[in-house]
Amino acid sequence: MRGPLQGNVASPAFRGRIGHRLVLTFVVFVMVVVGGTGWVLYSLTRRSLERQMSERLLAVAQLVAEGIDGDAVSRLQPGYEGGRLYKRLTNRLRRARDMVDARRIYVFDRQGRSLLDTQPDVPIGREYVRLRIDRAELDSVWAGKPAHSLRFQGEDGVEYKSGYAPIHAGEEVVGGVGIDIGAGFLDAIRAFGQSVLILGSISAVLTVAIGLGLARTLTRPIYRLVRVAQAIGRGNLDQPVARSSRDELGYLGETMEEMRRKILAREEQLRQMLSGVAHEICNPLGGIEIYAGLIADDLPDGDPRKVHIQKVIGEVKTLKRVISEFMDFARPAPPSPAPVGVAQLAEEVAFLLAPEMDGTEVRCVREIPEDLQAYVDADQFRRVFINLMMNGVQAMPEGGTLTIRACRARPGVKIAVADTGSGMSAEVMERLFEPFFTTREKGAGLGLAIVQKVVEENGGRVEVENEPGVGTVFRVVVPEYEGSKG
Repeated sequence: MRGPLQGNVASPAFRGRIGHRLVLTFVVFVMVVVGGTGWVLYSLTRRSLERQMSERLLAVAQLVAEGIDGDAVSRLQPGYEGGRLYKRLTNRLRRARDMVDARRIYVFDRQGRSLLDTQPDVPIGREYVRLRIDRAELDSVWAGKPAHSLRFQGEDGVEYKSGYAPIHAGEEVVGGVGIDIGAGFLDAIRAFGQSVLILGSISAVLTVAIGLGLARTLTRPIYRLVRVAQAIGRGNLDQPVARSSRDELGYLGETMEEMRRKILAREEQLRQMLSGVAHEICNPLGGIEIYAGLIADDLPDGDPRKVHIQKVIGEVKTLKRVISEFMDFARPAPPSPAPVGVAQLAEEVAFLLAPEMDGTEVRCVREIPEDLQAYVDADQFRRVFINLMMNGVQAMPEGGTLTIRACRARPGVKIAVADTGSGMSAEVMERLFEPFFTTREKGAGLGLAIVQKVVEENGGRVEVENEPGVGTVFRVVVPEYEGSKG
């Protein structure tokens, strides 16, 4: 399957993860702090309120027990429910119940049977089944000490706690009093828990907002540095690196700007040196070509020496073409965009390369609308056509079909140059646009590097599709002349 390779540097696949990790870390940290603190406060408050309720329950139970006549309680027997003593003691318990806001107060004997009860219709002698659960607490009561039970859920669905205290007749414990009080503090605890959840939710939202703002503050200058680094990687050294802050990122920007200036200065030195060397070589090559042509003209057509001289002339032309590429690479001129007919330009280049195509039996097919116009530098773009079409011809030494297609794209003009050669390996594809890289014996390896540079300077991009054994397609997307759309 073919896969496109763009001439520009691709964006990294991990873009954006720094900001995400920063926000996630910030949120997790705040939620752990807020959640942990809230849970600790919730647990401490719950235990504190429950301890206070237990202490109050014991105090109330003991106070009620001290107000009950133990001798009178010891005289209560089944059937006394209508007696004056029973009514008097029951009324006292009810007043105590209303004073302490209890659910129920009751008096029981050592067998856990009812003696007095604020709840109506509880006869003397009825067993309190619930007391079986609180045997440990009742053992404390029979030993003369108050005790309280664990929280339990009543028949009405409300949670209660029971407090127990001994009733004395002299030194003897003749009964126990039980008080059921609702655990009202649980409502406050639930409200507090809801407040903690609401606070946690608000904290999460604020943390995400603050984290996104902080991440954006951090990642924006990073993205700017990445874009500048990508431009430098593509060879665009004209864009200065602006210092965005006075922190480490600002220092990194200053370092990149210093690197850019040094690369620019070194590249300028290399270009001057390359231009000087090419110029010095061109002069003797021109002389060699002239004198070799004069010698060839003086020799008869059948003379084998004329064949050798013609080979010398051919090699000189090859050297001149290589030097021309060096000159184009060493002294790039800024583009002067203008309307350029794509079909006419492709026809001109095909005419220039006709001898090379005829010599290798390459058939050129052009599928370009006549009215299609690109907005580029005509001379520079002619060099793009020459390099791409020559590259396709050289990829088919045994012959084949070179197809040039063009159409309108969004946005711009898309031009494709396809050959039916053997394709390229993955190693060659990785270094395809690298200057001075070539797989041919004759060549400077600058053709595709110049193509990429010219296309990008004219506001376009280069893409490549390659399939070994089938062929290669170079696609160039450049701006379209607005007048050609009408």
